[in-house]
Amino acid sequence: MLSITRLSPADHRRVPWKNGGGVTTELAVEPSDDGRPDGRFVWRVSIADVVEPGPFSAFPGYDRLIAVVEGDGMRLSVDGAPPVERRRLDPAFAFSGEAPVWCEPTAGPIRDVNLMLDRASAAGTLTLLAGSAAQRANVHRAEADVLLVHALAGTLTVTPEDGEALTVPTGHSLLLRNGAALVEAPDEAEGVCAEVWRC
Repeated sequence: MLSITRLSPADHRRVPWKNGGGVTTELAVEPSDDGRPDGRFVWRVSIADVVEPGPFSAFPGYDRLIAVVEGDGMRLSVDGAPPVERRRLDPAFAFSGEAPVWCEPTAGPIRDVNLMLDRASAAGTLTLLAGSAAQRANVHRAEADVLLVHALAGTLTVTPEDGEALTVPTGHSLLLRNGAALVEAPDEAEGVCAEVWRC
């Protein structure tokens, strides 16, 4: 049965990075259901500000997807491989949470969105939408156990299957469980849609 939860900026939580190098804004998280007290989670969607070069925190056992949503871009060096460059609103980049990662903004501070997934219990995708940017999708049909839609700019429209359209204003999120929805970004709007499947 479809459930819908609205999340405002007041519901988002600011938490320090594991390595102490910065702070991330946790948009939504599903704690592990095995009762472990070590802070593990099944999935988490967060937004982080990166102001200078530095290492990423290690998250053993997790798969990560990351995309730049503000600023010019970033260069990632993952586990000794040649650096990978990602610009604002480029498709999400996937990598292993235990891999050593060095991040370097290409031209000043950036903001990125992260989807982290405990690979033993979840899989997922991260899709960016932009209503006014050339060659960017502005409509996305999402279907998963969990959908997290976050408005980066402007107002998104989310229409659950067999339901009425819902609006998501800038800085707000919509969490849907057990259903499908059409996510639309009109002109001047930008957003991100995380889809999570429980294993």
